[in-house]
Amino acid sequence: MYPPGPIGVGEGDAGVTYSGVYVAAERERVMAALVEMRFTGYLGPQEGDWVLAVAGNPLGKVAGSKRRIDDVARDLAAELGVVTLAAEVDKDERLKLWAFDGDDAMPAYDSDPDGDEPGGMVLDDFGNPVMPAGGGGFVDVEMVAAALLSTFEVEDEEERLTELLAEDLGEDTNESERLTGILRVLGLPTWIVSSDSLPRRVPGGPDKHEVTRLGAGRTGVRGRLREALWKPVRPSPKKDD
Repeated sequence: MYPPGPIGVGEGDAGVTYSGVYVAAERERVMAALVEMRFTGYLGPQEGDWVLAVAGNPLGKVAGSKRRIDDVARDLAAELGVVTLAAEVDKDERLKLWAFDGDDAMPAYDSDPDGDEPGGMVLDDFGNPVMPAGGGGFVDVEMVAAALLSTFEVEDEEERLTELLAEDLGEDTNESERLTGILRVLGLPTWIVSSDSLPRRVPGGPDKHEVTRLGAGRTGVRGRLREALWKPVRPSPKKDD
């Protein structure tokens, strides 16, 4: 069964953990694709060209074939022939972004690449890690910024987006604030940063009746039964679990 409380909530003084995927497609098409993938989480309303699906298990498997949120973004983009953006925040201390345009993957972003094995780093055409970023390790923030702005057809914001991606977080800032700034630059809804309130109304976002809850690709009682049989929705402590 679904857990009684919000998804993705950090423990104690830790920040929130959540992930989701933005899809530039009609909600009905997104829903059909998520059902086919056996996605577990929440599908928000149509907001302009975009629909946001929030993962039920923020750092773990969220759909069939052991798909994580970046896999869901990749497969939705390829299947629907659209642009997608997956975002993952871990305890407000680490932000990862993956963008796709149809079959094409954009350079990935990781605010703390040293926290992972080298597979999370951005590499050049020869497989070498590139330019150090503010958070340490190697992420070519200029390349990421340029790719995102081109994919999302945003002009005159390269300096601002590069600054956001490269910024060192201080004690008074966190990754949700960084992500909010990035989403505003790209013209995307920002309520993912409050999605830990689901299934209740999201502050600054949709009411609960505007959000569809999916359990292994099904809604209602069937979804809850399938979810109980498939895998309990619990935030994973680590990305690699």
